[in-house]
Amino acid sequence: MKKIISLVFVLSLFCCVGIFADDKAKNDEDVLNKKEMEQAGKYIEEMTSFVETFMNSFKNFVYQDEKQETVNTDDKKLSGLTLFSKKKDGEIITTEQVRIFQILKPNTALTKAGSFPNEVLMLLVGDDDDLYYDDQKINIPEGKAARQVGIYQYNTKSGELKTIPAVKIK
Repeated sequence: MKKIISLVFVLSLFCCVGIFADDKAKNDEDVLNKKEMEQAGKYIEEMTSFVETFMNSFKNFVYQDEKQETVNTDDKKLSGLTLFSKKKDGEIITTEQVRIFQILKPNTALTKAGSFPNEVLMLLVGDDDDLYYDDQKINIPEGKAARQVGIYQYNTKSGELKTIPAVKIK
Protein backbone atom coordinates (compact mmCIF):
# COMPACT_ATOMS: atom_id res chain seq x y z
CA MET A 1 0.00 0.00 0.00
CA LYS A 2 2.90 2.35 0.80
CA LYS A 3 4.35 1.70 -2.64
CA ILE A 4 1.08 2.64 -4.37
CA ILE A 5 0.72 5.85 -2.35
CA SER A 6 4.35 6.77 -3.02
CA LEU A 7 3.96 6.09 -6.74
CA VAL A 8 0.82 8.24 -6.94
CA PHE A 9 2.65 11.03 -5.13
CA VAL A 10 5.64 10.87 -7.49
CA LEU A 11 3.44 10.83 -10.58
CA SER A 12 1.40 13.77 -9.24
CA LEU A 13 4.58 15.72 -8.55
CA PHE A 14 5.91 15.01 -12.00
CA CYS A 15 2.63 16.05 -13.65
CA CYS A 16 2.40 19.25 -11.59
CA VAL A 17 5.94 20.28 -12.53
CA GLY A 18 5.22 19.59 -16.21
CA ILE A 19 1.90 21.46 -16.20
CA PHE A 20 3.41 24.41 -14.34
CA ALA A 21 6.34 24.61 -16.74
CA ASP A 22 4.10 24.33 -19.82
CA ASP A 23 1.61 26.93 -18.53
CA LYS A 24 4.39 29.29 -17.51
CA ALA A 25 6.02 29.04 -20.90
CA LYS A 26 2.74 29.47 -22.85
CA ASN A 27 1.26 32.31 -20.78
CA ASP A 28 4.41 34.36 -20.53
CA GLU A 29 5.98 33.62 -23.91
CA ASP A 30 5.04 37.01 -25.35
CA VAL A 31 6.06 38.96 -22.25
CA LEU A 32 9.34 37.34 -21.36
CA ASN A 33 12.50 38.66 -22.79
CA LYS A 34 15.42 36.46 -23.73
CA LYS A 35 16.99 36.53 -20.25
CA GLU A 36 13.76 35.55 -18.53
CA MET A 37 13.26 32.72 -21.03
CA GLU A 38 16.72 31.39 -20.15
CA GLN A 39 15.88 31.57 -16.43
CA ALA A 40 12.61 29.72 -17.01
CA GLY A 41 14.48 27.09 -19.05
CA LYS A 42 17.03 26.63 -16.25
CA TYR A 43 14.18 26.32 -13.73
CA ILE A 44 12.51 23.65 -15.86
CA GLU A 45 15.83 21.78 -16.20
CA GLU A 46 16.39 21.92 -12.42
CA MET A 47 12.88 20.67 -11.70
CA THR A 48 13.25 17.91 -14.29
CA SER A 49 16.58 16.92 -12.76
CA PHE A 50 14.99 16.90 -9.30
CA VAL A 51 12.11 14.73 -10.47
CA GLU A 52 14.49 12.31 -12.24
CA THR A 53 16.63 12.03 -9.10
CA PHE A 54 13.52 11.50 -7.00
CA MET A 55 12.24 8.84 -9.40
CA ASN A 56 15.60 7.00 -9.33
CA SER A 57 15.62 7.10 -5.53
CA PHE A 58 12.05 5.83 -5.47
CA LYS A 59 12.93 3.03 -7.91
CA ASN A 60 15.89 2.01 -5.71
CA PHE A 61 13.65 2.12 -2.63
CA VAL A 62 11.06 -0.13 -4.26
CA TYR A 63 13.75 -2.50 -5.57
CA GLN A 64 15.33 -2.69 -2.09
CA ASP A 65 11.97 -3.60 -0.53
CA GLU A 66 11.39 -6.32 -3.14
CA LYS A 67 14.92 -7.64 -2.65
CA GLN A 68 14.46 -7.73 1.15
CA GLU A 69 11.15 -9.57 0.80
CA THR A 70 12.87 -12.16 -1.41
CA VAL A 71 15.65 -12.69 1.13
CA ASN A 72 13.20 -13.06 4.01
CA THR A 73 11.05 -15.61 2.19
CA ASP A 74 13.97 -17.81 1.17
CA ASP A 75 13.57 -21.11 3.04
CA LYS A 76 17.32 -21.74 3.15
CA LYS A 77 18.28 -18.41 4.77
CA LEU A 78 17.54 -16.92 8.14
CA SER A 79 17.65 -13.14 8.49
CA GLY A 80 20.45 -12.18 10.90
CA LEU A 81 22.47 -15.37 10.36
CA THR A 82 26.02 -14.97 9.09
CA LEU A 83 27.95 -18.18 8.44
CA PHE A 84 31.74 -18.53 8.38
CA SER A 85 33.42 -19.61 5.17
CA LYS A 86 33.61 -23.40 4.73
CA LYS A 87 37.40 -23.25 5.20
CA LYS A 88 37.21 -21.80 8.71
CA ASP A 89 36.82 -24.08 11.73
CA GLY A 90 34.91 -22.29 14.44
CA GLU A 91 35.39 -22.42 18.17
CA ILE A 92 34.12 -25.44 20.09
CA ILE A 93 31.52 -24.60 22.72
CA THR A 94 32.07 -27.02 25.57
CA THR A 95 28.77 -28.55 26.62
CA GLU A 96 27.23 -31.99 26.85
CA GLN A 97 23.64 -30.95 26.30
CA VAL A 98 21.62 -28.09 24.82
CA ARG A 99 18.02 -27.20 25.63
CA ILE A 100 15.85 -25.74 22.87
CA PHE A 101 13.64 -22.86 23.95
CA GLN A 102 12.50 -21.38 20.62
CA ILE A 103 12.17 -22.82 17.12
CA LEU A 104 12.97 -20.40 14.29
CA LYS A 105 12.74 -22.95 11.48
CA PRO A 106 12.15 -26.72 11.69
CA ASN A 107 15.92 -27.35 11.69
CA THR A 108 17.05 -24.11 13.38
CA ALA A 109 16.45 -23.21 17.02
CA LEU A 110 17.56 -20.96 19.84
CA THR A 111 19.15 -23.02 22.59
CA LYS A 112 20.66 -22.68 26.04
CA ALA A 113 23.59 -24.63 27.41
CA GLY A 114 24.89 -24.71 30.96
CA SER A 115 23.14 -23.19 33.93
CA PHE A 116 22.89 -19.75 35.48
CA PRO A 117 25.19 -17.74 35.80
CA ASN A 118 27.23 -19.55 33.13
CA GLU A 119 24.35 -20.15 30.75
CA VAL A 120 25.18 -19.68 27.05
CA LEU A 121 22.63 -18.80 24.37
CA MET A 122 23.27 -20.27 20.92
CA LEU A 123 21.56 -20.75 17.59
CA LEU A 124 21.59 -24.45 16.73
CA VAL A 125 21.71 -25.02 12.98
CA GLY A 126 20.77 -28.56 12.04
CA ASP A 127 20.93 -30.49 8.80
CA ASP A 128 17.98 -30.36 6.39
CA ASP A 129 16.58 -33.62 7.80
CA ASP A 130 16.82 -32.49 11.47
CA LEU A 131 13.53 -31.44 13.05
CA TYR A 132 13.52 -29.73 16.44
CA TYR A 133 10.72 -28.97 18.90
CA ASP A 134 10.27 -26.67 21.90
CA ASP A 135 11.85 -27.78 25.21
CA GLN A 136 13.78 -30.56 23.44
CA LYS A 137 17.02 -31.61 25.16
CA ILE A 138 19.75 -32.69 22.80
CA ASN A 139 22.67 -34.67 24.16
CA ILE A 140 25.87 -34.16 22.22
CA PRO A 141 27.24 -37.59 21.27
CA GLU A 142 30.71 -38.59 22.37
CA GLY A 143 33.27 -37.64 19.74
CA LYS A 144 31.16 -34.71 18.55
CA ALA A 145 30.91 -31.12 19.76
CA ALA A 146 28.92 -27.93 19.34
CA ARG A 147 31.20 -26.12 16.86
CA GLN A 148 30.61 -22.48 16.00
CA VAL A 149 29.74 -22.05 12.31
CA GLY A 150 28.82 -18.36 12.42
CA ILE A 151 26.93 -15.71 14.35
CA TYR A 152 23.26 -14.83 14.72
CA GLN A 153 22.02 -11.30 15.41
CA TYR A 154 18.52 -10.50 16.59
CA ASN A 155 16.61 -7.80 18.45
CA THR A 156 15.26 -8.62 21.89
CA LYS A 157 11.74 -7.63 22.93
CA SER A 158 13.26 -4.53 24.55
CA GLY A 159 14.87 -3.59 21.20
CA GLU A 160 18.44 -4.48 22.21
CA LEU A 161 20.62 -6.02 19.46
CA LYS A 162 22.09 -9.35 20.58
CA THR A 163 24.79 -11.38 18.85
CA ILE A 164 25.14 -15.05 19.75
CA PRO A 165 27.15 -17.94 18.29
CA ALA A 166 25.56 -20.10 15.63
CA VAL A 167 26.61 -23.72 16.19
CA LYS A 168 26.31 -27.06 14.51
CA ILE A 169 26.85 -30.42 16.18
CA LYS A 170 29.83 -31.97 14.35
